[in-house]
Parts: sequence; structure tokens; C-alpha cells
Amino acid sequence: VTILYEPIVNTMTREITGYEALVRGPWDTDLHTPSALFQLAGETGLVFELDCLCRRAALRGARGLQPGKLLFLNCLPTAIHDPAFRGDVLRRTLEELRLRPSDVVFEISEKESIENFAIFREARDYYAELGFRIALDDTGVAYGSLQAVMELSPDFIKVDLSLIRSIDSDPPRQELLRALHSVAVKLNARIIAEGIETSEELATVKSLGIPLGQGYLFGRPAPLRRSL
Repeated sequence: VTILYEPIVNTMTREITGYEALVRGPWDTDLHTPSALFQLAGETGLVFELDCLCRRAALRGARGLQPGKLLFLNCLPTAIHDPAFRGDVLRRTLEELRLRPSDVVFEISEKESIENFAIFREARDYYAELGFRIALDDTGVAYGSLQAVMELSPDFIKVDLSLIRSIDSDPPRQELLRALHSVAVKLNARIIAEGIETSEELATVKSLGIPLGQGYLFGRPAPLRRSL
């Protein structure tokens, strides 16, 4: 697998806050997209193994990440059962890569969280004690999304691009995002608006007070430039 990194920026200053690590399969094959990779892994009973492989590759690729930047690491709630991501082994890995626990945000999708509330809470509490943070990914506007936000109290809430796309011309979506932002503030969480592609979408997101954004307007996924 190959790991690319997509910038997450401060919507007001457009300064890079961190990067999301994104997996890609072999180029010019049917397994290039992460959905195809994980579908095959599901069919062959290797989802946990693929998740472990992707996380380890993402960390290796982030060696020397600029100080103060966050690494958003996609993972399943069951990551807590990976021996390489527990206790002293994980600490030594981060030290070798010049990363701190506070630099790493475990990003777990809303769907996986809803299906595994108990495992998610266990993982959240364990990693929070070590200094890591948690992001809830793919958050939409269905009841399940709100339930996940309230139940799990993540540090970051990543709003799905389906809510952000053309939000500048869609007042109902603006009100939904405004309401979600209000909930996030009360939970001491920060919202990341995903899929921002136009300056009009960015302007609307900024006007609603959303602090962080991600999307092709700010840059496409690419290998990280190494810091010295």
C-alpha cells in the first residue's frame, strides 16, 4: 500500500493544522481505492490485518512530521487489540518516528463507532490516557450521527462532504452545520468540514464559525515533505 497525506487547515488563516493519512492500493489496478481494498479484505477475513498494515505504513510515512502538526490516522475501533498499538511498544514506535502522542489523532468512522460503541469507548479511554486524541469521521445529519457525537464525545468531529458540498447555496444545510457546530462547542470538540472545493463553500463555512477544513481547495493528497 501507499500512503498519501491530505492537509487539514485553519479556515481563517489557511495555515496547515495537520494531515490525514490516506491509503492507496497498487496503481492502475482495481484495488487502488481504499474502498476496494477494504471490500476485498472483508471478503477474505483480513480487515483487521489490513487496518494494522495501513496504520503502521501511515506512521512510517509521517516520520519527521513538522513539530506542532497533527497526524490524523484512520483506524477501526478494534485497533486497541493490535499489540503494536498498545503501551510501551507504541511509545517506542512514536519516539523512533519523532512523534508524540499529542501529535496523533485516531480517526474512526461514525458507522464503525455506532456498530461498536463499547469497543470505541474502551479505545477512546485507553488512548486518551496515553495522550492521543480521537476524531469521529463521516459525521452526517442522521439520528445515528447525533447519537454517536453525544455518546462518544470525540475531540474532533469531521463533517461529511455530503453536507458541505454546495453549502453556500443551500440554507437548510447551513442551519444543520450551525446546529452541529453549537453541539460541538458544548462538547469541547472542534469541527472539520470535509470536501471543501470552492472559495464559496469556504466562505460559508468560515461565516458559520467552523474552525478547520479539508478538501481539494487546500491541496490534494501527496507524500509528506520531510522536516529536517
